[in-house]
Amino acid sequence: MQTPVFPISETERLTALNNTGLLDTGPEERFDRLTHLAQLCLGTEIVLISLVDSNRQWFKSKQGLDACATSRDISFCGHTILGDGIFEVADAQLDSRFADNPLVVSAPFIRFYAGVPLVCNGEKIGTLCFIDSKPRQFTDKERDIAYGFAKSIEQEIIDRLQDQAHEQLVASEQMYRSVLDGTRIGTWQWNIQTGETHCNERWAEIIGYTLAELEPITIDTWLSMIHPDDLDYSDAALDDHLNGLIPFYDVKCRMKHKDGHFVWAHDRGKVVSYTADGKPLMMYGTHADITKENNSNLALLQSRDQFKTLVANIPGMTYRCLHDEHWTMLYMSEHIYALTGYPASDFINNSQRSIVSMVHPDDRALVFEVIEKAVLSHSSWVFNCRLLHKNGSVIWVEERGAAEYDSNGVVQHLDGFVMDVSKEKKLQDQLYKLTQQLPGVVYQYQVWPDGRSAFPYASSGIEDIYGVKPEDVLTDASNAFSTIYPEDVPAVVQSIEVSSQQLTIWEQEYRVYRDDKSIIWLLGRATPERMPDGSTLWHGYIHDITQTKEYYLKLEDLNLQLNVTQQSLDLASEQAKIGYWHASLEHGTFWWSPIIYQIFGFNAEDVVPSSTLFKNAVHPDDIDKVLKNEQQTRSTGIVNEVYRIIRPNGDVRWVHELGQLVAEDQNPDKIMIGSMQDITERMTLQKIKDEFISTVSHELRTPLTSIYGALSLLQSGKLVTLPAKAEKLVEIASSNCKQLSRLINDLLDIEKLAAGKMLFEMKRLNVVPLLQRAINDHQPYADLHKITLALHVDKQIDELFVYVDEHRLLQILTNFLSNAVKFSPESGSVILSATVTSDEIEIAVQDQGAGIPEDFKSKIFAKFSQADASSSKVKGGTGLGLALCKELVEAMNGSIDYRSEPGCGARFFVRLPLSV
Repeated sequence: MQTPVFPISETERLTALNNTGLLDTGPEERFDRLTHLAQLCLGTEIVLISLVDSNRQWFKSKQGLDACATSRDISFCGHTILGDGIFEVADAQLDSRFADNPLVVSAPFIRFYAGVPLVCNGEKIGTLCFIDSKPRQFTDKERDIAYGFAKSIEQEIIDRLQDQAHEQLVASEQMYRSVLDGTRIGTWQWNIQTGETHCNERWAEIIGYTLAELEPITIDTWLSMIHPDDLDYSDAALDDHLNGLIPFYDVKCRMKHKDGHFVWAHDRGKVVSYTADGKPLMMYGTHADITKENNSNLALLQSRDQFKTLVANIPGMTYRCLHDEHWTMLYMSEHIYALTGYPASDFINNSQRSIVSMVHPDDRALVFEVIEKAVLSHSSWVFNCRLLHKNGSVIWVEERGAAEYDSNGVVQHLDGFVMDVSKEKKLQDQLYKLTQQLPGVVYQYQVWPDGRSAFPYASSGIEDIYGVKPEDVLTDASNAFSTIYPEDVPAVVQSIEVSSQQLTIWEQEYRVYRDDKSIIWLLGRATPERMPDGSTLWHGYIHDITQTKEYYLKLEDLNLQLNVTQQSLDLASEQAKIGYWHASLEHGTFWWSPIIYQIFGFNAEDVVPSSTLFKNAVHPDDIDKVLKNEQQTRSTGIVNEVYRIIRPNGDVRWVHELGQLVAEDQNPDKIMIGSMQDITERMTLQKIKDEFISTVSHELRTPLTSIYGALSLLQSGKLVTLPAKAEKLVEIASSNCKQLSRLINDLLDIEKLAAGKMLFEMKRLNVVPLLQRAINDHQPYADLHKITLALHVDKQIDELFVYVDEHRLLQILTNFLSNAVKFSPESGSVILSATVTSDEIEIAVQDQGAGIPEDFKSKIFAKFSQADASSSKVKGGTGLGLALCKELVEAMNGSIDYRSEPGCGARFFVRLPLSV
């Protein structure tokens, strides 16, 4: 047994496998559906999705096997992942690599194996494999089907990873929303060009209103609420931000409460988008109630312990430090321990270490730059950076903060909030990597009211889909749309308009041109979102479905062909009056075509096909034969029976039933299909013909015997000496008389066989003396035609016996030898041989004649058949010899057949079972 070696990239391969998250997970419908369909399509006993781990192969999906895993060192799949194509073993018992493999010599007794590597992130993580307990070899079409299923499974793995990433992203978004709601911060969005404003409920609550009371909310709503003394300050800060002088709008002002008093609010905001001509468009911000902060500074200092408790419940670290070179820490919440592994006491007054020392060296310059700019512009800061943990790990954090100033604008201290965003950062990185690995494109597509469209985001896969790079369509999507197949453009445009108007999911199949002018099929799906500026933004995914589309188009073609075939079958059945049926031997259910109802004389609306209905219709004299045949059918899987039925009106009809069991590996219900034909007229004609032949044969035999005797007496010369011409005529008459006598004898023998009246004297004998006798009897006839007769016999045949009728076997050999001599060329040779094959003896006669013509091979054992009718005048013969031989051999439990190639002679042989 050959143990599979490890791939060169085994470490990377195992990493790719573990990253799928598939190992040791429960069954999933998405995979089981594909393996079940693959099993139905390719008809193998076992279909597996096998993931090759470090020391085992584990089955994510299995059809036809109970085991969950096997050792890698005896696996077939371990060999499959070493190559790129399908790994196929036609017969494992004949393959030195697997002949002694435990999976071959014991359950599941693998004989046939075919595996297709499953690739994820460029590594072969496992296989889709097909296993059978019988030798087999896939056709090219079956290999293509297996490869297609493997690609579908790879796509399902990718889709599964994407679904998981999406769920994590949604959870992250929900967490951020929860944090926002928990901090009781008001939020607002302002369209600077239109004045349209959107606020959350908390924004209205701060000034004692509900949103419904303030609607419609515009910039004028804000202006009407702000204290007149704070308006100029707010306007100046807003102008500075809109003009790009400061990065954020950051203002503390008073706003009029619904009850008439003023509350302090801290507004922070930033422009997040601009119009095409560079004007500020959308601005987002927060609105915090700071009334208590302004009015209760003294109380806040006196209740620091209470403040610390409150801060401790915030999911992040808060701090206050001096604006000096080392950011000397005045206050830090205990959450710093989770971020750095050091207690807050280490940082107070920088007694043990400074917060600067915790910032990753590569990020320190950026952190100083961002904070200093915010301090100078009297704005808040937000940035991401890395912190060094005590245990050596690196943690990504998001910091938000602002400086506090005195009345002269001098910085008093810096306040900030730091939150661990390592998981979010990791998810973002993973999501980015996943989108780059997907075979299609993950994208955002935006359409504005003025008709402009663009892809604000597109993964690199857009080049494979549309042949353009992400930057080519960042501001204008026309480059991508120009590749769409012209006939599909109207449908694509219409579907986008409907999705935009109704905000329903966009889903469309369409075609695009590739650079080489070939056409591929795409499937796109995206979820629309209405943006504040009136545009619609879709978040979606587009991938190449050419192979799947071609498969379904071909499937539709096959369905059409199937319908045509079914109609043709129904028409042929109707015209030929041949009914067809199928039945389940397992469940006893039946189905008949309309013609069978006509044959039995039933009305299809009145009866339901069943075993009882069928047996009640069979003629009483034939019921035993039918029941016996039914038992044989369960073992042989074949039905070929002629019997009588009685119609409800008393009419007796002969029927011929043919049927065959569907292949067992695809037939758990033991379905049998077949046909039935009314042959009453044929049986009547056959009976008339047989009676005629029998009568004529008997009536001719007696006078013919007398004529032949008289002619033989004349030929002997005892009565009279005939002239030469007369002697020639008598010789011709005698020869024709012998020919006619043989014809009559053959006819009578066939009649006896058909009527079951042929007597056989069966006995156990060795065939060698009989073969020698046949050679000796035909030697004079062979000498007459200058033909050499030879006998070839296996040595062991002298010790073997068969159970036959000696006279009938000699009659068969006589026919074989006389035909071989008759059709062999002058000076040719005829070989009579006997060999042992399995549990039978094969007796054959080989000649050197012209062979049997192709158009005659199907009629070789039919009655009155001759390859060339004119040859009977030269060679002689009745056309009944081989038909009679077939009947005689089968009556002795043997079989008859031949082999022939034009110009290379013919070899006729019989096979007789050994007598044990």
